[in-house]
Amino acid sequence: MDTDKRKPVWSILAVDDNPVILTLLENLLEHSGYRVIKACNGEEALEKVATDMPDLVLLDIDMPGTSGYTICRTLKSNPHTADIPVLFVTALAGKDDIIGGFNAGCQDYILKPFIHAELLARVQTHLALRKAHQDLKASVIRFRDLSILDDLTGFYNTRYLYQTLQEQLEKERNLPLSVVFIDIDNFKHAVDTYGHLNGSNIIAELAEIVIDLLPERGYGVSYGGDEFVVVLAGHGRKEGALVAEKIRNAIQQAGFLSFCDLSVHITVSCGVATFPDDAATLTELLGNADQALFETKRRGKNKVICFSEIR
Repeated sequence: MDTDKRKPVWSILAVDDNPVILTLLENLLEHSGYRVIKACNGEEALEKVATDMPDLVLLDIDMPGTSGYTICRTLKSNPHTADIPVLFVTALAGKDDIIGGFNAGCQDYILKPFIHAELLARVQTHLALRKAHQDLKASVIRFRDLSILDDLTGFYNTRYLYQTLQEQLEKERNLPLSVVFIDIDNFKHAVDTYGHLNGSNIIAELAEIVIDLLPERGYGVSYGGDEFVVVLAGHGRKEGALVAEKIRNAIQQAGFLSFCDLSVHITVSCGVATFPDDAATLTELLGNADQALFETKRRGKNKVICFSEIR
């Protein structure tokens, strides 16, 4: 079995107006397993960064046209490139030169003529630091997502609903917003028939159907058990009811648990309330959508009913 377990190749942009230095850097770095991108002036360097997005930049300071200081400041002022480590490789050894390099935002300062082993060690160190920073950033994003997402459905959780929806109502008071409460009809029967694990699988599959039908800026919320909320920003009562009906119909037409050779059919009941027509506050909006859902259940389930229909 062919399993390619090679580590991804780091890319390094080497910038120097001296072709001999560029060739030396290219040979040294490629021999150590790095992919090398070359540029002979500042303008070309910025173009290569934009197109290739290197993992690290080795940068001369004293070049015709745009200086290394300016290039470094440009990279560090751009949020897309600010995290790329910049190592100055230069013959300028004065105190002011070194301080100027760090003030421009570089991560390290290497003097020419450089010792090959030292340059490689510094490159390796800063690439390791970059990877650690990227891993930390990914972990922060992952933990943030875990704090607001429901594992089973991929929907947001109620904490996200209460925080975000309140902000939406305050910031977009002139725009309509519809909330749809969705409840699976007779879900206990499905669980009793197919087991709790398959009950969870039904919920996960239902969430996939809902996500595929959500319009722009719409999102789903796991409200608890077999009950869900769909938030539809910019949707009035009529538009919100149409989305709810599409969801209800798609779920009715779907066959669930096909992965275990079953074709289970379920239905859902939906209650819709709209801001500002049906409610002036978050509490009223959610409460009225819940009332509309209760009325849907009372009238026989598998329907969409708006709060305005029961007042």
